[in-house]
Amino acid sequence: MVKKDSGEETNPFRREVTPQERRFLMAPTAHISLGLRLKGDIREDSLRNAVDKMLITYPLFGVRIEWNEKIQSTTEDAAEVPVKVYRRENDSSWLEALNKEHSIPVSPSRGPLTRLILVKGPVSELFIFCHHSICDGRSLELALKEILFHLQDPKRIPPTVPEVPPQTPEVFPEGVSKGKVTSWFIERLNKKWQKEKVVLDEEDLANVWEAFWKNSHYGVELVTLDKNETQEFVEVCRAQEVTVNSALLIAFVKARSEALEPYKGKVKIGTAVDTRNRLRIEIGDAVGLYAGGLMSDFSYKHNHPFWENVREYHRMVKKQLNDNNVFGPIYSQIALDPTLIDALLFAMIGDQVEPHQSRYKKLSEFATCQKGLLAKYLDKSSSNIPDVMSTNLGRLDLPEEIDGIKIERAFFTPSS
Repeated sequence: MVKKDSGEETNPFRREVTPQERRFLMAPTAHISLGLRLKGDIREDSLRNAVDKMLITYPLFGVRIEWNEKIQSTTEDAAEVPVKVYRRENDSSWLEALNKEHSIPVSPSRGPLTRLILVKGPVSELFIFCHHSICDGRSLELALKEILFHLQDPKRIPPTVPEVPPQTPEVFPEGVSKGKVTSWFIERLNKKWQKEKVVLDEEDLANVWEAFWKNSHYGVELVTLDKNETQEFVEVCRAQEVTVNSALLIAFVKARSEALEPYKGKVKIGTAVDTRNRLRIEIGDAVGLYAGGLMSDFSYKHNHPFWENVREYHRMVKKQLNDNNVFGPIYSQIALDPTLIDALLFAMIGDQVEPHQSRYKKLSEFATCQKGLLAKYLDKSSSNIPDVMSTNLGRLDLPEEIDGIKIERAFFTPSS
């Protein structure tokens, strides 16, 4: 049983994991976080209390995974969501803390899949750090807002939000369909996989996690605009009849091409989409993985003005952002054997596992012995990784100040 703030006991939270969520579960690269830069004193006991109250409203952030015939997320017997405190020694301390947290393996069956990270000093950073399998960026915003409200008023009663279903085809918009060619290919792939299936477990995940983060570093470069610069940029985008996202994406394409070298061929641009307002049901302030997206191939014309390139990209992606393109790929995730989704990721990074690790033989052989249809699908998946991508997190609805603590900046860090 779980105790509410009033002392009343409630049943543990429990629901089935969707195929879309399942695809992230065995990924050591799937943490996302939303951080705030705060000026003022944050007491650790007050933060602990605020987090516990947020979990009453949003128990999904406190779950672990049960690997039964039907995979479920539940708060029953889940490890406590930790509040971890680091000392802020310089302006990059928060990034060092994030790198350390990324490197710590998650055991889905024990949990937790969420951590709160406070990098504490006269100026502090507060992050909600969560596995993408249970949430999206908007969900992090909602949870962080609850924490801020409870910091402002420690006696505040946690609000109750209506239960709504997770994102599955039952709540997709009317008219969304799956492609016949894709369905045929996935059916064929699943049949072949049954003959050569390799089942990967949490020990395999721990091995790959350790190896990957030993050889990887999470990097963030902050490019910030003040209020006047932001307003000016928004007005220029409006005058050009494009969105801020379109302008930023093409700006990064241009900058990368000039700083390094032009892309070979077309640029793969990913666009993440918040699907909340597209679903056939109202979900309000529910949390979960309510996201979709699409991939576009774009040719940046270096002999044309920057804003002409932006307008061309904007026109192209605007035509593509229909419900079929946003939700259609999710059908592929649903149709694909979930153990094959695990295998595709492990095949890409399993060769990093070292001889001293417990699953070295299994994982290294698996990563180097792909052939036939599986190898073709792996190549296709690898080539589909975007060169640049926007998140689906829009303008944040957060207070500017709480109880003498000023919120100076917010930044979202996507999965790696």
